[in-house]
Amino acid sequence: MNSERSTLRHDHRGEQEHAVTQSSQAVGLEFSTVEDLLRHDNEQHPVPTEVAERVSTSINDEPKPKKPWYRNLFGS
Repeated sequence: MNSERSTLRHDHRGEQEHAVTQSSQAVGLEFSTVEDLLRHDNEQHPVPTEVAERVSTSINDEPKPKKPWYRNLFGS
């Protein structure tokens, strides 16, 4: 009986893996650049308004540098 049970589990797992493989192949999208992938993802899953507001607030609260980064790099 245990061998029957393990065979059934194996068959069921195989069916699940096959279904996942089929669903991922059905989409089959390819992107030439990472930016294209991110744009597509953004169209499919927009950022929630609350998150966008919090990020914007955090960026605005960051202290501004006294001089641009390139001046520190080139010693100007």
